[in-house]
Amino acid sequence: MNFNLFLIVLIAFIIIFSIILYNGLMIVLTVEKEGSIAKYELKATMLKIPIFKRSSTKGNGNGTEYEEESEDKSKEQTQESDKSEHKSKEQTQESDKSEDKSEHKSKEQTQESDKSEDKSEHKSKEQTQESDKSEDKSLKEKYEEIKPILNHLKNSKEELKKYLKDILKTIDLRKLEGNLIIGLDDHTTTVKIASLIWSIGAIVNSAKPASITVEPKFTEEVIDFEGKMELRINMLILLVCSLALLSKKNIRVLIKELYRQKKSKKEKTNEKELLEFEKDPLSNSLSQ
Repeated sequence: MNFNLFLIVLIAFIIIFSIILYNGLMIVLTVEKEGSIAKYELKATMLKIPIFKRSSTKGNGNGTEYEEESEDKSKEQTQESDKSEHKSKEQTQESDKSEDKSEHKSKEQTQESDKSEDKSEHKSKEQTQESDKSEDKSLKEKYEEIKPILNHLKNSKEELKKYLKDILKTIDLRKLEGNLIIGLDDHTTTVKIASLIWSIGAIVNSAKPASITVEPKFTEEVIDFEGKMELRINMLILLVCSLALLSKKNIRVLIKELYRQKKSKKEKTNEKELLEFEKDPLSNSLSQ
């Protein structure tokens, strides 16, 4: 009796879970423009229950300046300019005296700099040769590390192509609305870009949920966009396709290789940290 009840509960749970996954994940992206402020909102819901929501704004709300404040600032600036003129006269007198001293010092410095330049050029040539050799080694080492992953990707190319096609089938475009306001300094380029987007919009607008419009502006330079996009992702089909992909041998080998390389990198970093700690334990203990 208990076993039968457990089976009924399990079947009911599987059915409810599959319905939730089949209903899918709704993703809504909205872009609104109010004056100089642009509002962005990204929302994800499942069964009309909000799971994720993020919103942000860009632009400045206040673009006005008051005349009274500007007049006060101009008065202050004139007073500061009078003071700065008096200081500049004193500085010119001091600078004439310092120029004679600086000329004598500059001659001595140029002689020393010529000698140091010859030494630095010789050192720089040696360093560039050593850096070129080390770069060649590092590139070869990186290629040797990535080589097995590239081979496994090549072997599993057909499986990954099929998986990408299946993912595209799970995405259902519910709504696509957009209005582009464009205005450039050159009227001909504005017309060309607007006509190009109109032609693309005509193809896109042939689909029922899509509506893209363009509004050219010839009096000002502006590029603004307002729109809304709604997507539904069928999570049940996505889960089935992912499980089918994991059942392939080439994919499992690729995942194992990625995990192995990640583990080896972690071990190398740990070894380096231990060596650094053994070399200078006092500085490491103080930093911790």
